[in-house]
Amino acid sequence: MTEFSALITDLKKLLSEDTRIVRSEETISRWDISCSPDSVITVFPRCERDVSEIIKFCSEKKLKCFAQSGGHVDEASQSVTLGGGTLISELIEEVTKKKLEVATGVCNSVGALGSLLYGGTGRHIGKYGYGIDNLLSINLVDATGKLHQNVNETTDPELWWAIRGAGASFGIVTQATIKAYPQSNNGLSWICTLIFSEPSASKLEMILSAISETEMNENMSLQFSFAYLPPTLLPTVIVVPWYYGPQSEAEKAWARLLDPNLQPTLVEPVITSANKLNEGNDVLGEKGGKKPVVGLGLDNIDPVAFREIWDLWVKFVSENPDAVKSGVFVERFYKSKALEVSDDATVFPYANRAINYEAICVPSYNDDALGGKVQHFTQSIREIWLQKCNNTQKPRSYGASAGLNEPLESLFGDQEKIERLLRIKKRWDPQNNWGALFDFP
Repeated sequence: MTEFSALITDLKKLLSEDTRIVRSEETISRWDISCSPDSVITVFPRCERDVSEIIKFCSEKKLKCFAQSGGHVDEASQSVTLGGGTLISELIEEVTKKKLEVATGVCNSVGALGSLLYGGTGRHIGKYGYGIDNLLSINLVDATGKLHQNVNETTDPELWWAIRGAGASFGIVTQATIKAYPQSNNGLSWICTLIFSEPSASKLEMILSAISETEMNENMSLQFSFAYLPPTLLPTVIVVPWYYGPQSEAEKAWARLLDPNLQPTLVEPVITSANKLNEGNDVLGEKGGKKPVVGLGLDNIDPVAFREIWDLWVKFVSENPDAVKSGVFVERFYKSKALEVSDDATVFPYANRAINYEAICVPSYNDDALGGKVQHFTQSIREIWLQKCNNTQKPRSYGASAGLNEPLESLFGDQEKIERLLRIKKRWDPQNNWGALFDFP
């Protein structure tokens, strides 16, 4: 208690008057607590100067610190400046008010900046590319507490190359400016939820074939998942196609999936505005519990492989009821715009840009005793994806959802890129203060 009080007293002297400092038990909730840091105190800085002072204080006291992810919309220049704590929901809400849109993610409760810096997937990849392709500048506080403002391709080409894909591995990004674009179709889009309860092997094959045989365009994206839906808690396939445009065009584009012969348990199409579009994913962003995810990029969604995964998932949940919220999630995006960016433009490798399907296994549980079973379950699914859904059997993973033990080669590609990245890491963060996601040697 005395040590805690002394830390607060000393730190408060350095920060803005209304900065809030709380005990570890009052800290902010996290999506996955299986790898949460054991914090002593949590500080809610009010400005960039506070961030700088916090880092200096921690360095002097030999304390580890980490950041967890307010903004301004400039209509004239069609850009948005967002702070490090801005949520995706907040970003979308603000740009929608100005009849603009940005390349951002599909989960409202996720930090917009953290999601963007590791690549930035989302429905608008087809039109605008990845989030990192729309980044204009950042402000960053380094490991010494120094604030670097307006970092971009001109001011620091090496850091700019690395930050776009390796995320906040070099300091705390306190602010970013990104491109914004005028809305299409008055910001309205079509989204449909198709539910298939307890599908047979042949039904699952029909669903996956309809997905893979659909020709995508820039106005389309899709999610599908395996989940136990309340209140019945039956194992279910959920397919969510999206189309940025009127219903008539959407129904033509997704005709294979909307074929009545698939006989879904439920079909629920809606036309919705941009600031309501992500609400269907709110359940995925619920905080708390252990969720040590494993993700991999896929070339195909082989029906035999996914039936094997379905059976593994059903067996795992039936044997471990505490893990009933566990699921398997796959996203498909149109990538032509994203593939216009050359491989040497950022650390984010071209081969990872070309991934056809982003897949992630999300075990969700609370019982520590399940740790070994969970690891076996997730690694079994990863191996099926690697062996049966990957043309080269060379793993490619998206950093934000890869899992903690994914090798750097899977995240960043060839050895030359990795060596360049490590040189930049050594320059900016030699003590590896910001190494929570990537295992930098």
